[in-house]
Amino acid sequence: NQPNLVQLAKARLHLFKTVCLPTVLGQAAWGKFLWVIRTDPALDDEIKHDLVQLLNDTGALVRRDDDGNQHAMTYVIGSNTNYIVANSTVLGSGARPFDIVSMLSDALANPQSIFSGDATSMQLLLEDITSTNRRENDVYLWTRLDADDGLSDWYMDYIQKQTIRFFFPDKYDAPLKKELPEDDDSDDKDDKEKTFVKNTYVPPQWTYWCTGYNIDWFLTDPIQKPDHKKGEVYPVAHEKTCVTPGVTVALRGSFDPLSVPRLDHDTIISYLRPQGGDICGRSGVSVLEPADDDDDDKPKINEEKDDGSCFHMIKSRIGIGTLRSRTPTSAGMMGIVPDKNQIGTTKKQPKIIPFMWHIVHKQFHIREEDLEETNLYFFEKVYDIAEENARGQCTAGHSCKLSSKDSLQQYMDLKVEMGSGFDVYEGKILDAKNINKSHDVQEKKEDCIQQSTLCPFFDSLEVVGPQHSDDEDKDEEESTNGGMLSRIQISILGSNKPPRIIHILETRFMQNQPNLVQ
Repeated sequence: NQPNLVQLAKARLHLFKTVCLPTVLGQAAWGKFLWVIRTDPALDDEIKHDLVQLLNDTGALVRRDDDGNQHAMTYVIGSNTNYIVANSTVLGSGARPFDIVSMLSDALANPQSIFSGDATSMQLLLEDITSTNRRENDVYLWTRLDADDGLSDWYMDYIQKQTIRFFFPDKYDAPLKKELPEDDDSDDKDDKEKTFVKNTYVPPQWTYWCTGYNIDWFLTDPIQKPDHKKGEVYPVAHEKTCVTPGVTVALRGSFDPLSVPRLDHDTIISYLRPQGGDICGRSGVSVLEPADDDDDDKPKINEEKDDGSCFHMIKSRIGIGTLRSRTPTSAGMMGIVPDKNQIGTTKKQPKIIPFMWHIVHKQFHIREEDLEETNLYFFEKVYDIAEENARGQCTAGHSCKLSSKDSLQQYMDLKVEMGSGFDVYEGKILDAKNINKSHDVQEKKEDCIQQSTLCPFFDSLEVVGPQHSDDEDKDEEESTNGGMLSRIQISILGSNKPPRIIHILETRFMQNQPNLVQ
């Protein structure tokens, strides 16, 4: 019942095209996961067409193998039911979070909801994974990515390899240590002085991953800040809080999906870490043997330390995992301008700015010209976008925050001020003398960026003020034949019925807001 809201969907499609899509297509693991994009069943026909056409034009819908066979890579599903959901999410009748069989069955029961992709292909996948021998051995991965966020190109591959590490340790690149020091404080002792105990490792039934290290991309006024036409980037570093993009749940095919705890991004660590491994059925720790030529007792591959819990934080020694766009398309309207801690950090350490831009372009594969175009689009449409976002608040099935409406109303009130240019900061028009001037730092390739890993720059990052808060907004989120999907898998054993990792990337686009066209 929102037929005249014409700005919001086009703005979010801009963000999807600029930020989300290239980061998914750039994944090193592209071809080894299934991308499911969920949108409102009554999505505006023009937006629906443009979304599917964009995916088709960029090669996201299908891929061809070496034999010329087509495999569906992406499905666009008209459904307001999600399968990666938090505890705060109100579930609809019959919803089964983290249940891949339920997801496929629900779509097949309503084939007109499959806006792109082939129902026959989906049926083949469902029959394949419901085989008794398959389901007992397989592990299902669910990764969340909102339509305005992005993943670094190593992210999905890393998650899949870590799934092998923790669920199939005998097939991993580095073997587990068979014995561990009994005393946690024994690192300073020689091996002869240590007491060792057997490391009895039992893989989990399920586990969580997330990252607390990411880049925030903010809009700028290209008139007032002509040197920042592509927006601005700021760091986010967490130790005890997950960010939403990239949150991943892994579970065994034989495990009841409804028994996996549904956790909000800001409670994952605080809930899981104190409970150890008992809650997910694991024991022991995944401590790997060092490489033969390593004298300093380090594994031959870069690994995060395992604390024995049912949660794993992807930290900066692995890389900057995610990117969030912070714009007034957000229903939550949280963090759409950099906070004082982010500003203070970049002022004190300006060299991290060109470093982050290098990562944005080289490892997120986001093009500078696309950022400039999207930034300009929001500059020209920001008041209309904010107005429609405010009108879309408090609709059935959508978030309702009075603070969000207040923030959006400030943009709407400023609409009459639009003239030759504007710069909005926290609901105020700034004079040129009040605009924070960014550091003019020449971008250059950092020596510490290696071919296969990232410089651990967040490890040495001095964050000014308290830890950056993560009041994450909790919104958002022509039929095309996607080709035949014979199997989405990673084969890691050599038997006829090998255990596999089946990886679903779920993205939400304009759910419960079908007619917010612009």
